[in-house]
Amino acid sequence: MDWITCANSFITVVEQGSLAQAANKLNTSSSALSKRLSWLEKQLGVQLLKRTTRHLTVTEAGQLFYQRSALLVNDWQQMLAETTATNSEIGGILRLGAPLATGSRLLVSYLAEFSHSYPNIKIELHTVTPGQLPDLNLDVFISREITEFNSSSYIATKLLSYSNGFYAAPSYLENNPQITTPEQLCQHNYLLFGEQNHQQDHIFEHNQRLLLQGNFITTNPEALVAGAVAGMGLILTSSQTIKRELDNGLLVPVLPTLKQPINAIYAYYPKLNYHHVKTKLFIDFIKQKAATMEPVY
Repeated sequence: MDWITCANSFITVVEQGSLAQAANKLNTSSSALSKRLSWLEKQLGVQLLKRTTRHLTVTEAGQLFYQRSALLVNDWQQMLAETTATNSEIGGILRLGAPLATGSRLLVSYLAEFSHSYPNIKIELHTVTPGQLPDLNLDVFISREITEFNSSSYIATKLLSYSNGFYAAPSYLENNPQITTPEQLCQHNYLLFGEQNHQQDHIFEHNQRLLLQGNFITTNPEALVAGAVAGMGLILTSSQTIKRELDNGLLVPVLPTLKQPINAIYAYYPKLNYHHVKTKLFIDFIKQKAATMEPVY
């Protein structure tokens, strides 16, 4: 008996819902599976399954063990596969976590090319809350730098730098007062990112402060950009975030020399005892793409 074999047997039983179906999937016998499950419960000192002649029920301890062991066994199998695979053969699931704005407006634009280069890698993109701490269930956690986070379980690496500026649709600029100085910005309507408060104080380079106010606020980045394209008002964002709209002339810069201080997006990933090839491939790919972007300085 060994932990990996018995844990994998338990996972299969839970997912198949019966010993017979799990035994068929694993090409073994129900009695052999039963012995593995008994060994596992004895080693753990808890009951994982309640078994009768007709029903199989997972206990609370079994649910917890299943959730954690399924991830660990998957990582173990991926480690074995990645150790011997070439880049074209690397497969499995890559679990990414990013705030909605970063995921939908930045990462997605690169994922098609990444998937084309590594067709056997399946990508899961999970939305996380801005400011949330990294999650061990994710292979890569992407966010702004988390200054108060100092964990020996993670590695942090900078993916790209960005600086926010003002943008608007040509139709908005044609139908509203001309903007030639930062002070004139205070006379305009803004589409604000947040949950409430239609007035927001923002700091720019050289410690300049502007009080922005507007009639529309949302935490949905797609709605924010769509509103700007429709001519509802100005938005404060980075050129990387609205690259498609800039390339197509749907949005244009407003006072392009007025920028907020430079920020960075980081990737956090678990510090493992082996080389996680999928994670490295993805991070290197994003860094390479970021290096080709126009400077934000």
